[in-house]
Amino acid sequence: MSISILVQNTVEQPGRTAFILSDYTDIVTDAELTSQRFDAPGKLTFSCIEKGRINIEIGSSVTLMAGTLPLFKGYIFTAERNRFGETTYTAYDQLRYLKTNASYTFEAMTLGQMIVQIAADFGLEIGKVEETGYAFPCLMKEDESCLDIIFEALSETIIQTGRIFNFYDNAGKLTLTEAKNMYVPTLVGDGSLITDYTYKRDIDSGTYNRIKLVRPNSQTGRADVYIHEDTETIEKWGLLQYYSKVDENLNEAQIDQMCTQYLQYYNRILQTMTIESLGVAGIRAGTIVPIRVGAVEDLSVSRLLLAEKVTHKFESGGHTMSIEVKDFGQLGGVEIG
Repeated sequence: MSISILVQNTVEQPGRTAFILSDYTDIVTDAELTSQRFDAPGKLTFSCIEKGRINIEIGSSVTLMAGTLPLFKGYIFTAERNRFGETTYTAYDQLRYLKTNASYTFEAMTLGQMIVQIAADFGLEIGKVEETGYAFPCLMKEDESCLDIIFEALSETIIQTGRIFNFYDNAGKLTLTEAKNMYVPTLVGDGSLITDYTYKRDIDSGTYNRIKLVRPNSQTGRADVYIHEDTETIEKWGLLQYYSKVDENLNEAQIDQMCTQYLQYYNRILQTMTIESLGVAGIRAGTIVPIRVGAVEDLSVSRLLLAEKVTHKFESGGHTMSIEVKDFGQLGGVEIG
């Protein structure tokens, strides 16, 4: 599939700023598009040979198209040139602007409502925002990045609802959607697209067998502590503790439920696979993809897995991609029915 890179360059003219739309497709030597499910904006880097000054101004918008499908819209944040005249540009989508710090108090608001409010405060474009069905009783954040606020609320929403949602910039529109609505039926694996893979099992990151949640208590002046643990895995792996403060307005039953849910989620051996394959334009972080790799026991039959990180590479007329998936052992695949 052919790609195109369109740049709306900002050009300062006497008394005004002009915008010139240019097609950079023919002079781009390579491009790389990366998306992640959590904590990072979408990122596009591309390189081209230019003569004279660096041509694309900082802040200019750039759109990456695969045929008629828009894959990315963002803004140039860096431009770097080497001595051979090759200039590499880096653009980020709107999530980059959410890295600014702010303070918020959200009462009886859903994640979608929070996103809409924050986007309005910073003049960002909003697209489809699905209803999650969970409202936070009270969420207070002081001097934290808006991106962290949203993704922390996203994680809590997933735990509270048991449904997986994705927050991302859909080619220029901030979007919140349930993962099951981002299913791509193309099989990636044995006999289909795959060129290489790496497979890892670990308890080194994101594994906990004791959950310790602490609730401030203004009446007693002391913190109320809630602990759930799995003695069997503590004996096997040692003590791996997750610690977090929770809202004072939560009651004991709610905190106990959180402990149970956190322990169920985190008390496992984390399995991670990074798959190298031929590129499929519709796959991005948050997409559900059928994966089958016979050499890995839990993937010996096709499983629907959630893409945690996806990197597309376009060079020399070819298109390849790297997909990272995880948590496909004890937790199994993703249901889309």
